Amino acid sequence: MKDNYDLITTSQAIFDVVKRGNQVEETRIQYEIKCIGNEVETSQIGKDTVKYKFTITKIDLLTQNKKSHDIIRRYTHFLWLQNELQNKQIGRIIPSLPERQTIYDKDKRKLEFVFFMQKILSHKKLQSVDCTEKFFGEELKEYDAFQQYIESMQDQQNIINKFINAGLSIMSMFSKVYNYKNVQIIPRIPDEFDKQFDEYKKELEQNKLNIEIITSDLQKIVQKLQIQTRALSNSSEIFMNECQGSEEFNMLQIIIKIYESYEIRLRQKYIYRMETSLKDYDEAIKLINLYKELKDQINQDTQLINNPNYKSQIDELKSEINNNKQKVEQLNINFIDDIKIFRQQQSWCLNDVQKNFQIDLQDCYKSIKQSKNVEHF
Repeated sequence: MKDNYDLITTSQAIFDVVKRGNQVEETRIQYEIKCIGNEVETSQIGKDTVKYKFTITKIDLLTQNKKSHDIIRRYTHFLWLQNELQNKQIGRIIPSLPERQTIYDKDKRKLEFVFFMQKILSHKKLQSVDCTEKFFGEELKEYDAFQQYIESMQDQQNIINKFINAGLSIMSMFSKVYNYKNVQIIPRIPDEFDKQFDEYKKELEQNKLNIEIITSDLQKIVQKLQIQTRALSNSSEIFMNECQGSEEFNMLQIIIKIYESYEIRLRQKYIYRMETSLKDYDEAIKLINLYKELKDQINQDTQLINNPNYKSQIDELKSEINNNKQKVEQLNINFIDDIKIFRQQQSWCLNDVQKNFQIDLQDCYKSIKQSKNVEHF
C-alpha cells in the first residue's frame, strides 16, 4: 500500500466557487441535527409510511449551553415546509428535497433531510418564519400532533384555493382567447434588474458546473475504494477454504472492513452533500427564470388591457398585473438578499469538503497501513 493518498484534483474549481462567496457571518446560535432512527408503519391498505426521528440540539456558542428535543417527521412534512416557505418567502432560495420515489435508499434520504434542515436553521430569515418554528418546535414534536396541524392548515387552504382556482380558470380562458385571436405582443425591453439577474444566472450556472466537476472527482475516488473492496472480497472468497483462520486471512478481513467503512463514510459525508448542492443551484436558477416569466406576463397583460378585444376583461387583467407586480417586487428584494446567504452556505460547504475529505481519505490509508504494521510486528 502506498503511503500517499489520492488528492482532490478540483482545487481550482473549489477556489472559483469559494471566492464568489462573502465571508460567513459570525453567529451565536448553532444547531446540530441527527437522525436517531426510523420506523415503517403499514396501513390497512398496505401502504408504507416511513417516520424519521431527529434530535435537534440548539447550542449557544457564547455560553456553550445546549438544549435538545426530538421531532418525528415524514416526507410529506418536509414537502409541506418547503411549499410553505416558497409561498411565504417568494424569491428566497429554499433548500431542495429528494424527489418523491417509491423505491429509495432510506439511509441516503435521512441524510438529505438532515442537510435540508441544517440549511433552513442556518438561514436567519427562514428560521424565524412561523411554519419553520412549527416544524422544529417542541409543541408539535410528536408525529400525530404535527400531522393534525398540517391537516387543519390544509382545510383552511382548501377554502382559499377555491377562489384561486376560479382565478386560474379565468386566466386559462384568457390564454385560449389570446391564442385564438393571435394577438401580437411586443417583447419588453430588459431593464437594469434583468441584466443583474442575468449576471446572477451566469454565476450560478458556472458554479454549478464547477460543483459537478468536484462531485465527479470525489465519486471517482470513492469508487476506487469500492473497487478495491470488491477485489479484496473476491480474493478472500477464493482462498477462504485454504487460508481461513490464518493471520494473513484475518488481516485481509480487517482491511476489507476498513475499505467498506470509509467508502460509506465518504459517500455519506461528501457525495450526498454535493448532490444536494447541485439541486440547490437548480432551485436558485428556477427563481431567476420565474422572475423573467412574471415580468413577461405583466408586459403581455398590460398590452392586452389596451386591446379592444379584452375590454370586458380589464378588471381581471389589472388584478393579475397587480398581483404579479407584487410577486416581482418581493422576488427581487428577497433574491438579492438571499444570494449572499446562498454564496456563504456554498462557500462553507466547499471549504469543509476541501479540508476534511482529504483528511478522511488519508485516515483510511493510515488505518490500513497501521493494521499491516501491527500484523507484521
